[in-house]
Amino acid sequence: MNLTLRIFFGIVDLIFLLVILNMLKKKRLNLKYTLTWLFAALALLVVDCFPQIIDGIMNLVGVASPVSMVFVLEALFVLVILLSLTAIVSHLTERVYRLTQTIAIMEKKIRELEEENNKEE
Repeated sequence: MNLTLRIFFGIVDLIFLLVILNMLKKKRLNLKYTLTWLFAALALLVVDCFPQIIDGIMNLVGVASPVSMVFVLEALFVLVILLSLTAIVSHLTERVYRLTQTIAIMEKKIRELEEENNKEE
């Protein structure tokens, strides 16, 4: 990869990191959800600074082309992010289910109290 392209990707990656940190600072993202994005951005920055890492992984795995190796690594990052988001959605779904049950119980108690109050009058 030529130097101009590496500098371009480095600048884009730094902008991406700044956007992530800015969203974290403004509390648009929660820290535990941001860690996956930060890890991905830092890994991209390291690979951009040291492209021989791709060559080493490529030789280790047996992939013939650096472009193919980059696509394999990209697919792995996407899978990690999807798994992370799926875990978050599953957790939030469970919380919504519990909150819905709690609200239903509270509404039932309110109705019972209102009925008792109406009987006393």
